[in-house]
Amino acid sequence: MKIYSWNFINKLPIQDELILCVGSFETLHLGHYELFKIAKSLKAMHSEKKMAIMIFQSPVKNGKVQNKKALQPKARLYTLAELGFDYAFVIDLNEEIMNMDYHMFIKALIDNHVTDVVCGPDFRYGFNRMGTIDKLKKHFNVSIADERKVNKRKISSTLINELIAEGNINGMNELLLQNYAFITNMDHFEYAYPENLNRLRSGIYIVNAVIDGFEYHGITLINLIKKTDEEDNAQNNMLYLFDLQIVPSKYQEIYIEFLHTIRYINNERENSINENDLEIGRNFFIKK
Repeated sequence: MKIYSWNFINKLPIQDELILCVGSFETLHLGHYELFKIAKSLKAMHSEKKMAIMIFQSPVKNGKVQNKKALQPKARLYTLAELGFDYAFVIDLNEEIMNMDYHMFIKALIDNHVTDVVCGPDFRYGFNRMGTIDKLKKHFNVSIADERKVNKRKISSTLINELIAEGNINGMNELLLQNYAFITNMDHFEYAYPENLNRLRSGIYIVNAVIDGFEYHGITLINLIKKTDEEDNAQNNMLYLFDLQIVPSKYQEIYIEFLHTIRYINNERENSINENDLEIGRNFFIKK
C-alpha cells in the first residue's frame, strides 16, 4: 500500500482510476467494513481500478479538530494495508481544508482520477458540511454502505472511544477490525502512553507485543494517573512479557495489542502487577 499526505489541493502522482472510500476513519470498525466490502466488490468488477481510502490524522467534532484520537494513524494504516488497499491518503486538517468549498473537494477527486466513491449514509464534506451525497452523484459512481448497529446503537468511533474510557477490551475488539492496539517505545519495560491518544482506563491487561517483527505474550499495567502529577507518571506504564529474554532498546518501536482485561485500578494500592495477575496472564495463553 502506498501512503500519501494530501491536502485536497496538490495533485497526487497517481495515474490509476480510483475507487475511493471517504470519511474520517478515526477508528476502523465493523461499520466501516461495510464500505470496504463494497470497494472490494467494485474492484473485483473493474480490475483496472485501484482501491484507495482517505483518513484524517485527527477527528473532527462540531467543526473543530480534536487533539485526542482513538487510534494512531500508523496503527490504522497497518490495518488498511492488510485489508488490501492500494493507496491511503492521510489528511492533516487545518483551517484551509476545514473551510474548503465543497466544489473544491469534488474537483480534487476528479483531478486525482477518482471514478467511484464509497461512503456512509451521513457523509458530508466542505465548508459548513454543505457537500452532500447527491452532489457527489453528479460526478462519480456513488455507493452508500448500510449502517451497522450493536444493541440498537450505531457502531461508530464515538462508541469505540466510550469503550476505551471504560477499559472494555472485549467490547472494543468485537467491533474493531483488528484488536485495539497502539505503538510506543519502551525503556526497561516502562513506556509512555502515546501522545494525543484517548487513554485506556487504568488497569491490568493481557497483551501481545510485537518487537522487531517477533510476537511476545504478556500483561501490561496502564498506570493510575493522578491529576496533580500526570507528567511524572506518564512513563510509568509497565510491560511484563513471559517469553522475552532480552531488554529491547528504548529506541525500538513496540506494537502492543490488547487481548483481555484482568482488572481495573481504582487506587494507588492496586496500582502494580501482582502474582495473581501474572498467573491469570500465563493461564490465558496456555489455554489458547
